[in-house]
Amino acid sequence: MTNSQTFDYIRLILEKDFFAAYMRFVRFGLLQYELTNIIELCSPLMTGLAADDQYLRLEVKSTIANYLLEY
Repeated sequence: MTNSQTFDYIRLILEKDFFAAYMRFVRFGLLQYELTNIIELCSPLMTGLAADDQYLRLEVKSTIANYLLEY
């Protein structure tokens, strides 16, 4: 995936599956910053995988959930 595809993919997962956190980031103007942090954590997962890979989505969701627990 390209960088813009990765950004959009992770943003959509955050918005759909973690809506409260997504809206909190939007309200406080932190969405770009937090997405950058999450993308950095997910970058090893994104190498060579397609956005429609079901395991990729589960791994990304797990990574986001862990990130939000530490937030």
